Amino acid sequence: MRSFQFDEKTLQCIERERFQHPDTLVQRRMEILWLKAQGETHVRIAVLASVGRATVQRVLDLFWKEGLEAVRKMNWHQPTSALQSHRQTLEDSFREQPPHTIGEACDRIFQLTGVRRQETQVHRFLRETLRLRWRKVSAVPVPPKKSVEEHAANRADFLKDPVGTAT
Repeated sequence: MRSFQFDEKTLQCIERERFQHPDTLVQRRMEILWLKAQGETHVRIAVLASVGRATVQRVLDLFWKEGLEAVRKMNWHQPTSALQSHRQTLEDSFREQPPHTIGEACDRIFQLTGVRRQETQVHRFLRETLRLRWRKVSAVPVPPKKSVEEHAANRADFLKDPVGTAT
């Protein structure tokens, strides 16, 4: 059985970070180390820290092999999308000609990249990665006393000179 010896500086760091570290899982790991420093058995540490005995052993092994920095580090797996490598191509295409529907976006992504994704994944990719937003559109109302042609001509004149500087 290994004998753990904690120097004063390490103990102060463990005691502080078991309450103040921003990650709660690291706090729990520090609690395990602190309880070990107090001379508790592995079974008792597991009960007091509300973790399994295997977790206690893993944390102590990690501390034994790599030190306190390894205990602080959480190696979260963050998967990346297959669309990420095609981001620039897709962004250029969608900025040049925005898709009208998610289904159209799915089809264009497949045509451009060969990667097929479901609508929910494409919607999330467009919203979170490319920062594209869906625009609400509606018909422009026609005033009741004008025909569609008269209103369109009036709107065309307005769009040519929106400030009203023409006389």
